[in-house]
Amino acid sequence: MLCYRIMSEAYYKTPYEASGSAGRWNPRGTKMIYACSSASLALFEYLCIRGTAVASKTWYMLTFEITSDNLIGTLDMAYLPRDWNSLPHGRATQEFGRTWLDSNGPPFLRVPSARMNLAFYPKECNLLINPDFPELQEVLKVIGETPISYQLNC
Repeated sequence: MLCYRIMSEAYYKTPYEASGSAGRWNPRGTKMIYACSSASLALFEYLCIRGTAVASKTWYMLTFEITSDNLIGTLDMAYLPRDWNSLPHGRATQEFGRTWLDSNGPPFLRVPSARMNLAFYPKECNLLINPDFPELQEVLKVIGETPISYQLNC
């Protein structure tokens, strides 16, 4: 499976790093890498999160290949917290993500995008990546780095 991650020009050379900043699926201090199942979803997610500020600099779209689909877990919709897609994101999804990381399960987990209709999940999804998985660089290969810029008419 291919997946896509957008990174700034300052950080794209360290594609397996995660800052530990809080996100929808991880609390502050808990490292997690976010990627998407398609390049267009990655672009859309970043635009929704950062707003028009994305047009002010160059970004890189990293293309990864996951070496085995057996390493990818899929979130069962029955386990989604009630407010999983609220804005701003709540603690329930952050605790879910922390629990997943602590479980030492598969290094990748498909989760729905809060910005896309659930009817498309898991065909279009976000992908959580455990940056502390011991063999991560062996099972997640960088196969492309493309400079991109958002061309917005604002």
